[in-house]
Amino acid sequence: MMQLTRIRKAWQISTAAICYFLFGLGALIVGIFFRLLSPLPFIPPASRQRMIRWSVHKGCLTFIRIMRFFGLIRYTFDVDSMKQARPGHIVIANHPSLIDVVLLLAVNEQMCCFVKSAVWESIFTGAVVRQAGYIPNNAEQVLPMAAAKLEAGENILIFPEGTRTKEDNVIRFKRGAANMAVAVNAAIMPVVIECHPRALKKGDKWYDIPPGGPEFKLTSKNLITLEDCIDTSLPRPKQYRQLTSYLESYYKRQLIAVSDTNTLSEK
Repeated sequence: MMQLTRIRKAWQISTAAICYFLFGLGALIVGIFFRLLSPLPFIPPASRQRMIRWSVHKGCLTFIRIMRFFGLIRYTFDVDSMKQARPGHIVIANHPSLIDVVLLLAVNEQMCCFVKSAVWESIFTGAVVRQAGYIPNNAEQVLPMAAAKLEAGENILIFPEGTRTKEDNVIRFKRGAANMAVAVNAAIMPVVIECHPRALKKGDKWYDIPPGGPEFKLTSKNLITLEDCIDTSLPRPKQYRQLTSYLESYYKRQLIAVSDTNTLSEK
């Protein structure tokens, strides 16, 4: 039995390594391809950006399909409200795992997002995220850059927690998403990400995947406007705090409801 367990774990680590290698290789190829196209005058920058984002979308979708093929993850999407929402809004989500951004980009063909400096500078992903018009999270003018994209009709993905949910599963939101929404009066599209059992959480290795793989479910909710949840006549600092508190409570209620539903279904 122990030998069989070791074989299964070795297979799991090997297939996970293949998936991540293919992901990095794909990002590198896409980056080189579009870098070679960039000097060509007959492809406008806006068109090239849309092409790159579409390629990122397809690459992320292929990646999660390969992971599912190897039995590393399972997933279902219920995101019709996100696809039907008008442009120029902020997409927010809780952040239980390492691959949440990949899952969200896999269901949205054109979305801007923030990227860490390690991703921005990476030989594999740097060229892609730059040409896709993503925003480095350490840029000095993050808020004006994001506001300009929202006003131009782009949708921006933000994880209000700022990092993956901690081991205690308690949601703790920072004010970045609220600041941005208030600054440009942008609507907010909440997406709830379920991951059972918890996997690829903060502190886990990339290959720490439970047997059978975790099951992910992405569910988009109704679009939230600022007038729905805060007093927009208040000074902005108070609006920031109100909106952050509202969104944090909103996600806590959603996740409690999910937990209760799962508990009932298991009985």
